[in-house]
Amino acid sequence: MTNTTGNLSTYVNNSMLNKIVVGNGSQIHTLGTGHTTLKPPYPPLKLQNILVAPNLIKNLLSIRRLTTDNLVAIEFDPFGFLVKDFRTKIPILRCDNTGDLYPLSLPSTRFTSPSTFVALSQDIWHHRLGHPGSSLLRVLNKQKSISVSKFSDKRLCQSCVFGKQVKLPFHDSLSNTSLPFDIVHSDGWTSPVLSTGGHRYYILFLDDYTNFLWTYPLSNKSNVFRAFSIFQTLIKTQFERPIKTFQCDNGTEYNNQSFHNFCTENGLVFRFSCPYTSAQNGKAERKIRSINNIVRTLLTHASLPPSFWHHALSMATYILNILPSKTKNNLTPTRLLYHLHPTYTHLRTFGCLCYPLLPSTSIHKLANRSSPCVFLGYPSNHKGYKCYDLSSHKIIISRHAEFDENIFPFAKNTNPAPSYEFLHSNLSSDPHSSIWTSVQTPDPLSTASPPNHPPTQPIHRPPHLLLLLQI
Repeated sequence: MTNTTGNLSTYVNNSMLNKIVVGNGSQIHTLGTGHTTLKPPYPPLKLQNILVAPNLIKNLLSIRRLTTDNLVAIEFDPFGFLVKDFRTKIPILRCDNTGDLYPLSLPSTRFTSPSTFVALSQDIWHHRLGHPGSSLLRVLNKQKSISVSKFSDKRLCQSCVFGKQVKLPFHDSLSNTSLPFDIVHSDGWTSPVLSTGGHRYYILFLDDYTNFLWTYPLSNKSNVFRAFSIFQTLIKTQFERPIKTFQCDNGTEYNNQSFHNFCTENGLVFRFSCPYTSAQNGKAERKIRSINNIVRTLLTHASLPPSFWHHALSMATYILNILPSKTKNNLTPTRLLYHLHPTYTHLRTFGCLCYPLLPSTSIHKLANRSSPCVFLGYPSNHKGYKCYDLSSHKIIISRHAEFDENIFPFAKNTNPAPSYEFLHSNLSSDPHSSIWTSVQTPDPLSTASPPNHPPTQPIHRPPHLLLLLQI
């Protein structure tokens, strides 16, 4: 509310429509309404539907209207107040003051950058989230998890064409469950390219109820039962629920004495697909297709060598668990399993250039504080970033890193371009042991289970506080 139209950028005369009722019951007539935007040195916060009442002594600003019109959160303390962007929690305005009210005085600290209120492009989010379809980006934008400046359905991503182009779609699974881990689907995939971690295979476990995914890179097919034992212990410890039914193909990596003994001793129903009937394990096989599509696309977009496929696998697993699922009413697997909304502000483009902060104990005082690296994903046991050092060829785990998402170091060094034909899944081949080949690699079993990020919680705001606006 203001007592003059001089502060407004637009004004509409509608004096017959509004009256202001003050604390003693008296009414103050208004002349009209208007709109404006705060001028520098303030951030460009929008002030909508401002009532013009000449009899007002002070200009008043509604906290409720300020937060809803600008999607910001406000924190009050005895020395002033702080305005933050609601989605990113980035401070954009701090005013220090004393007295009975909270006047909008000159900012005590300048937080705002030109990009604070600028939505990112559709392409940037498309790259950060592992190249999903535009429909998923629209869902996240509608849920206000991300902010996209402009949508276009006619855009063409060359990496998606190379990584995802197919002939015919698979049919949806008809499984129907009521609780997590009532049915767990599993399948394996063989890579003709040995990863830099010594892996030749990976195995997946997919919860039917939530679509939550776990993947385990393996060096030998003999590690399948060990991977299952680790997964089963994880579920029992973290969720206090047993796996009731285990659905897999008829290959010898599953159909063996170790699995049969375990299922008999633990009351687990073991379901195989019929010989040469891979469609009966279709949900797991379609998930392998989705994983390999993302892995292939991530490697193509970043020009990474095929031997880095296990890093792309970990990234694909992480991304699939935080993307909305069409078969689950656009809820994410993380939301269904953990009852938490995933956050997206920490995401960065796979394979881009990054600069992690090096530990002060490992360098001398005059050495560089960082080194050029390639971003390879999010470590499962750390809340940080996994960076590949281009000079030492070692993995650096760091929470403090700067990113340039427009530069991909391997794109400059790769000649000719690497081939990713090995990622094309032959899901209709022999469903027995033909997808597995014995490789003697001494490396132990390694896991790639995605970490869970808690959702951003809204800040409590008293509903009736007013700010004193001094313009």
